[in-house]
This record gives sequence, structure tokens and C-alpha cells, in this order.
Amino acid sequence: MAFRYLFARGHSGADYAAFGESAGGTIGIVGGTLYTFLFAQQLMKGLTSRFVAHGFVVALTAVAFSIAGSIAGHQGIPTGYLIASVLKLAAGALAGYLAAKRFVPPVGA
Repeated sequence: MAFRYLFARGHSGADYAAFGESAGGTIGIVGGTLYTFLFAQQLMKGLTSRFVAHGFVVALTAVAFSIAGSIAGHQGIPTGYLIASVLKLAAGALAGYLAAKRFVPPVGA
């Protein structure tokens, strides 16, 4: 809406639709990756070991939901979904790696 009424007035409906698809794909990839990272970080707070493995599990769950939704909605998997899936896996692993670096074992353990 802001693009249409504030930033780029006077274009055709096809121009706005093309922009919406392009921006939506980019925002979806970045947003899904960030959400996976943040969700995995929240999970790490309650863990004491296997941080990267748990990060992968969070990412695999996000990928499974994303791919299932893509198949249901698009009857296929666009290239953007494959890129997003790889980025989600990396985000989950990174969240686990960072949590492992920050983890301080309890005294006496």
C-alpha cells in the first residue's frame, strides 16, 4: 500500500503486482530466516547441551512447514523456497553455535 500510494504513484496494476511478488519473495526469505534464528535462540535458553543439533531441529521444522505450505499453495517448490530453506538451516545452526559459545556450565556439574 505504501509503495502504491506514497512512493510510486501512477503505475499500472501490473507494475504494482510485479513489485508485490518481488518484494514479498524477498521479505519472506529474510523474515523466515530471522524468525527461525530468533525462535532457535529462545529455545537455547532452556538447554544445557547439543545446541547446534537443537538449532537444526528448529530449522528443519520451519523448512517442513514452509515446503508443505508451498506444495499446498503453489503445487510445487519455487527456487526462492529452496534458498530460504538453506538460509533457515544456517540460521538454526548459527543460533546453536552462538548459544554453545555463551553457555557456562553450572558450578559443580
